[in-house]
Amino acid sequence: MSIRIRLVLSYIGMIFIPILLFILFQSMLTTLVIDDDMNYFQKVNPVKLMQKSFYKSDKILRQVNIDYLEDKSRLLNPSYIQSLDEGLEEIFSGIITKKDGKIIYISDIVNEERILNDLPKYKEDRALSIDTIKEKGYVLMAQRDYNVDDSKVSMFIVGNIDTANNTLRKARYLFCTIVILAILIVAYILTLSMYRGIIKPIEKLKYATKEIKKGNLNFDIEKYPNDEIGELINDFENMRMELKNAKEIQKKYEENRKTLISNISHDLKTPIMSIKGYVEGIRDGVANSPERMDKYVNTIYDKAKHMENLIDELFLFSKLDLNKVDFDFQNIDIIEYLKYCVEDLSFDIEKKGGEIEFNSSKENYIVSADLQKLKRVILNIIQNAIKYKKEEQLKVRINVRDDAEFVVIEMKDNGKGIPKKDIQYIFDRFYRGDQSRNVSIGGSGLGLAISSEIIKAHGGSIWVESKENIGTSIFFSLKKSNRKEGFYEKNIDH
Repeated sequence: MSIRIRLVLSYIGMIFIPILLFILFQSMLTTLVIDDDMNYFQKVNPVKLMQKSFYKSDKILRQVNIDYLEDKSRLLNPSYIQSLDEGLEEIFSGIITKKDGKIIYISDIVNEERILNDLPKYKEDRALSIDTIKEKGYVLMAQRDYNVDDSKVSMFIVGNIDTANNTLRKARYLFCTIVILAILIVAYILTLSMYRGIIKPIEKLKYATKEIKKGNLNFDIEKYPNDEIGELINDFENMRMELKNAKEIQKKYEENRKTLISNISHDLKTPIMSIKGYVEGIRDGVANSPERMDKYVNTIYDKAKHMENLIDELFLFSKLDLNKVDFDFQNIDIIEYLKYCVEDLSFDIEKKGGEIEFNSSKENYIVSADLQKLKRVILNIIQNAIKYKKEEQLKVRINVRDDAEFVVIEMKDNGKGIPKKDIQYIFDRFYRGDQSRNVSIGGSGLGLAISSEIIKAHGGSIWVESKENIGTSIFFSLKKSNRKEGFYEKNIDH
């Protein structure tokens, strides 16, 4: 339920519930009892009370007259009179019976001295007046005089108005108390509902903002219903999670940056020191023959070229890491492209005493790829195979297989292999299988990391399988495409 609807319902409840309770109070306050004969509610006020009392009194006295004719002695029987008295107390009335001036029966509700002292005598005619209600607090509604066995018997029906007023006053106080309590309970329930639905969530958000201000992002915010506050809390929680992830990524980048600086310093320091040493040798005249001079110059050139390659690869990796490298994707036949790459690389591999083969069970697969970046991946994998080859002849096999929406390329060699404990790290920057970081192995330690970033940018994945002293297989996948555009050799960076 939205906050707007909840507020509207709360305002309606605060307005109409007291009104309904007031109406109910008025209805209950003016209600007497259900009349067994008439089966309806009588209103409590002097006029209505007298009307009901006179009606019931007249009914009782008619019954007495009938019974008097049948058996006069019944008027002196308390049990008989008590049966007539039943129900009169409900209208604040009662019966008083006198015999020769002495009371032989009296209802509890009219057993008061002010009433007894003021009763008329036998055969005394007293006019009935409503004024007696205000003056004496009771009303004489009926009087009948009978002669029973030479005894003077008088029967009175009296309404006790003071008792009725006192009862109504107590009822009024009781009903007022009930209405006030009901209003307070309703207000409490509505306030509690508003607190739980609005105030409490806002307090949670306030707490969360303070924690974020302190730099603490390791907490959870309780979810709330899908109203405006609930949506706000969900958005805030998503923001907290994004901030937490960003903080963790920033921390990871900071650690990587420190590692990167350390590795760069190490990898650059070694060739620089070598160059410095050979230059000092030339300056000091150590290279005192043309052969030695050529050796020193060639070494300096190789070290400078190694530094240049390291800087180029580091620059490329940084751009890939920041997603600032532009890709020129084309739909190509990967089989045709790999055949070209094998032909292009075979001469260089053969010079190093190796061979490369290509196998595919299908004539073509169309994929979307950047030709130059994909060539970089293949070269990096080949160079890695050359660096870690065994004494025996290097053999590289390129296999292609279909995998649903992807084409999987396997580049398998028969080199030294990778220890099982190191396999998970080979795509990390500056990783080398030789933990001593021997420069004689060559390379920057960024080749496979760059390959991983390029394949990810193609929407594929890259992984490795390896066994020590048997060989290594590096797999990467490329997403299939439906349209062939071909490729051009001039676009491939040799």
